[in-house]
Amino acid sequence: MSGGRYGPNKTPERRCMPLALWPEADRTVWQNALTPGTILDDHLGALAHLSVASNYKVERGYGRFLTYCKIHEPDCLQAAPAERISPQRVRSYINHLTDIGNSTQTIMARLQDLGSMASLFAPERDWSFINRLASRIRARHKPAREKSRILMTDELAQLGYDLMHAAQGNDSISDAVQYRDGLMIALLAYVPIRRKNFTALEIGSSIVRRQGQWFIQLTPEQTKTHAWFETTLPPALEPYLQRYLDFYRPMLVACTGRWQKPTGDALWISKHSSPMTQDGLYSRICRHTGERFGEHCSPHMFRDAAASTLATEAPEYVMLAAPLLGHRSFQTTEKYYRQAKAQEGHDKFTQAISEMRGEG
Repeated sequence: MSGGRYGPNKTPERRCMPLALWPEADRTVWQNALTPGTILDDHLGALAHLSVASNYKVERGYGRFLTYCKIHEPDCLQAAPAERISPQRVRSYINHLTDIGNSTQTIMARLQDLGSMASLFAPERDWSFINRLASRIRARHKPAREKSRILMTDELAQLGYDLMHAAQGNDSISDAVQYRDGLMIALLAYVPIRRKNFTALEIGSSIVRRQGQWFIQLTPEQTKTHAWFETTLPPALEPYLQRYLDFYRPMLVACTGRWQKPTGDALWISKHSSPMTQDGLYSRICRHTGERFGEHCSPHMFRDAAASTLATEAPEYVMLAAPLLGHRSFQTTEKYYRQAKAQEGHDKFTQAISEMRGEG
């Protein structure tokens, strides 16, 4: 593999980890599989009979899985190769591939490559769960000609408001969950930060109130671009957030169950009284958007909606809203000017949504 595929010109989450950087155990198994052996060499040559192109495809596919692990679950790189390919991790990997815009065919190919490697790592183990996951993805596949329309941010925000309005006035746990889901959707529509950051929002640190306003703020260590991010929440959403903090979040924190974990200052709480996971948040958002729009809209697609909405309603602010979408694009010499203009761009974005929803 060339270094360029893992170099700076490729989005980190789409890069393929070169063989030289694989964990030693993984690399050894792979190299043994490609080395022709004799009838006495049981550990050699499992893939030596295949074409170079076929093996290269598997190598690249598994390299992308390792890149995912390095970015999102680096500790698992210390585990044995077969233990690393767990059902939960593979499901998270599928969600990640969907989030970054991979097609159904690409995701199925990645699973095929992963299954090939899993069989090398532990040939005696049952890896059929990978095939089952691939079958589910195949069943959901729509022909390429059925292009999905890009939703606009006001449509997503309205879905969030509708869910919250339907839940208000009730005090059951299911209503608390629905209100939370509505707030997640509305807030993500206005501030479409990356799923990892959105899931990890904490009261008092990454979502804070000062000088009479609510802010979302992320440190360079928390962002993909390693840049500070800060923006205000739209005034229209503030009373809904306050209602969640005062009434519905405490209801969820008070729940009990076998999956209960310390909630700390986590903003998003599950019905099991534990901080929501990335996969849990992904599932809830996809469920509601699927029911409303006829197809799932993943958290990552909220970013596409924001870009499309800006391009349509406020095209002069598209470039200035790059920090909102988590894009690294500004030169150091323009840093302070751009920071001020970025907030102006987000304010215009929020104003456009309000006008589209008839709030202005």
